Amino acid sequence: MTNPLLLTKFHIPPVRSSLVQRDRLLERLNRSLSGKLSLISAPAGSGKTTLLSEWLRQTNLPSSWLSLDEGDNDPLRFWTYFVAALQQSHPNIGATTLSMLRSLESPSFESFLIPLINEITSFSDERILVLDDYQAISARPIHEAMTFLLGRLPPQLHLAIASRVDPPLPLARWRVRNQLMQLGAADLCFTLAETTAFINQSMQLSLSQDQVATLQARTEGWIAGLQLAALSMRDVKDISTFIASLTGDRHYILDYLVEEVLERQPKPLQSFLLRTSILERMCGDLCQAVVEGARSLDGTETLAQLEHRNLFVVPLDDNRQWYRYHHLFRQLLLDRLQRTEPEQVSEYHRRAREWYEHHGFVTEAISHAIAAGDFPQAADSIEREAQLTNPRVEPARLLTFLKAMPDGLVWTRPWLLLSYAWALYSTARFPAAVQAVQSLESLLQQQKPSANTEKLWGLVTAIKGIQARQQGATAESVTLMKRALQQLPQDDSWLRAVILLNLGVTYFVTDNYAAARRLLPEVTQIGQNRGIADPAIAPLYLQAQFLALRGWLDEATVLCQQGVGLARERGWLSTYAGVLVQVAMGELLREQNQLVAAVQHLTESIERGIQTRQPGLMMGYITLARVRQAQGDTQAAMDAIKAAGQCQVWLWATILSVPACQARLNLAQGNLDAAIIWAEDSGLSVDGKLRYSFTDEFLAGSELDYLTLARVLITRGKLADPTKPYLDDALRLLERLHDFTAAGGRKARVMEVLMLQALVWHNRGDRKRSLHLLQQALDLPHTGDYIRLFVDEGQPMAELLRQAVAEGIHPQSVNRLLAAFSQVEGTAAKVQPLIEPLSDRELEVLQHLAQGLSNRAIADKLFVTLAAIKWHARNIYGKLDVSNRTQAVAKARELGILV
Repeated sequence: MTNPLLLTKFHIPPVRSSLVQRDRLLERLNRSLSGKLSLISAPAGSGKTTLLSEWLRQTNLPSSWLSLDEGDNDPLRFWTYFVAALQQSHPNIGATTLSMLRSLESPSFESFLIPLINEITSFSDERILVLDDYQAISARPIHEAMTFLLGRLPPQLHLAIASRVDPPLPLARWRVRNQLMQLGAADLCFTLAETTAFINQSMQLSLSQDQVATLQARTEGWIAGLQLAALSMRDVKDISTFIASLTGDRHYILDYLVEEVLERQPKPLQSFLLRTSILERMCGDLCQAVVEGARSLDGTETLAQLEHRNLFVVPLDDNRQWYRYHHLFRQLLLDRLQRTEPEQVSEYHRRAREWYEHHGFVTEAISHAIAAGDFPQAADSIEREAQLTNPRVEPARLLTFLKAMPDGLVWTRPWLLLSYAWALYSTARFPAAVQAVQSLESLLQQQKPSANTEKLWGLVTAIKGIQARQQGATAESVTLMKRALQQLPQDDSWLRAVILLNLGVTYFVTDNYAAARRLLPEVTQIGQNRGIADPAIAPLYLQAQFLALRGWLDEATVLCQQGVGLARERGWLSTYAGVLVQVAMGELLREQNQLVAAVQHLTESIERGIQTRQPGLMMGYITLARVRQAQGDTQAAMDAIKAAGQCQVWLWATILSVPACQARLNLAQGNLDAAIIWAEDSGLSVDGKLRYSFTDEFLAGSELDYLTLARVLITRGKLADPTKPYLDDALRLLERLHDFTAAGGRKARVMEVLMLQALVWHNRGDRKRSLHLLQQALDLPHTGDYIRLFVDEGQPMAELLRQAVAEGIHPQSVNRLLAAFSQVEGTAAKVQPLIEPLSDRELEVLQHLAQGLSNRAIADKLFVTLAAIKWHARNIYGKLDVSNRTQAVAKARELGILV
């Protein structure tokens, strides 16, 4: 169960009939529709919300509204409300996106915008979405995702943002591109004519032109100041003296006017205003519960009265049930409440907490409990949530709550500490999460056994199993994982699936294929049935890795295709496993020499994983580096491997070493000195212990590291220094690697070792022996085209393959490999890869462009607007660096994107 959406956040504030018309500003907003963003950035009380409400009323375009608050800093909550706001005017949009949001298990949110953007292109007409009070958003991931969205926003949607400060978005870039229209404080200030209309018509005061001019000068046309002044002047006899007394800055004026307004209200109403100021949103029943002492006032009637008297309340729904105070007015009321009733503030928060708790608003109840200083009560609520199947408090908000509590409370209550660890993991604060789990283990050792402690112990045991795997203690890891499964309830499918998956990962890093293939299909089934992304997809990725190493490339590709397809279908591409499986797909396509398609998958997955610093991101960069090198773009290759080195890896052992991959890249680019430095600093030796994978404890020494060392030795051996028997060392190491990889059944690695041995003997001039070893490599039973394995070795391998053709060795396979060499020689240096890959929709549009269809015909065929097709076409031209469709089709065929 998740928290229900608060419908009042979508309510467009009503416009009063007495509103001063601001045609100059409305005209600028209308002109802004040709761009992507309208930004109104001005201090509180400047009329931002009112102006946007009036604009929506006059444009007659379909429109949506979303009022933001501090609680929306949780990315999951923010984007859920964002999609729900769009659904107010377009109910069918966002099903895929919402499904993805519900499955997210990492802080990365950018990628879910891709299907949302694609759906927006299907709008039949233009519409507007207003984000009000954007200054409440401080979470960097949200700002970065908004930048991603606005950079790709189709013309069918226009965003309008109201904020007290300029948001941290690339405003200058958009301004230069004429995609941004911005109104500031100076723009929103009333002119003298507008002030006159406001005072004498809207507020129904009879001021002379001189008095209006003085008031205009004193308030500088600031709307909130004018409104407060007008309210204060209603009962003032000497208006000229009152206006003359308005001196000082705006804060002084506002303090003075609020005091004037409050002091003129009846005492019960003053109490009502002050006490209910602790509420971010309020209804009559809630206000009544908080005020309590002012029994002569009915909460619902009082709110209606405040609205009627224009005392800075804003209705949040059409039924006038929920309201909020003007933000600045509320802050001033809170300040005054702290000065006048400091000892009672906690009591008012306690009453609010009780009301929210009784009505099922868990997050709000916890928030008020903390504000009241009632930390044990807040802790009880959080612990109850932690024991539900689907906790209702978003991780970021939960972390805020727990950080506000005394350390002595959090670190002494097991379920509270578990909640803290869970919130830390969910928000990518991994080192702190590990520390929390260690503290939880110590705490549990002091607890009496019970059903609850058994479940907690199961979780602790599972995490210790993950840590053991990281430290290279794989046997201990397996034991701990199995013990955790025994400690947890048998029907707790979610937790069991996660632990089973981690057990499968441990089998993977030990290359225990027999155990893994019995376990992983079960995990996938549980994940799919329960709708949990990682257990559903990661086993497919792991099985594909096993199969590719065992020579079954086609079968591995099919499994990865299933994983990517499932991720697309369920909206899971941005999840932890979604990134991994698409990276694996890119690697398999790279090996089969389908480089353009590989780049497409890799760049998509990197873009999704960019926020999360997860293993998939690191492996994505490594594979992209190898693809760019294969395409002849050496600088892009080095940039990618550098990016891989900047990635952090938590909670996963791996078979990939970034330094070793960089060394191999240096060899490919002729930088032998850099490769030698790596070899000498790595601590590897020809007779060193061989391992399939490496861990935190063993930062070098994986099978791939030793294969790279063998290549360095072979390259150094070509220098023909008789005092340095590098080739002999290479052969001795390769013989050990042959036995090691063959014992594990890793046929692809055996093929690689035999190929390298063939190159050594080829370098020594032993043609017969080298061809025999090459034939052995090609004799190994396998499915699929292992192409880059051979082509990446360069001209020495091409020469050896030509000799194999002459000898009639596997002519079909060898000719296919030589064709790949020909492709490298003929086109790799001429054709530059795309800077940014084409999206699925852009590829679809490109196919129709190649068929000669008109833009209108394509729009009809794809059931989208003509504007959407023109937008896609512009994107295609930009990515291909061409100016028209003829050039686009020709360039796409040159790159292999079109057949």
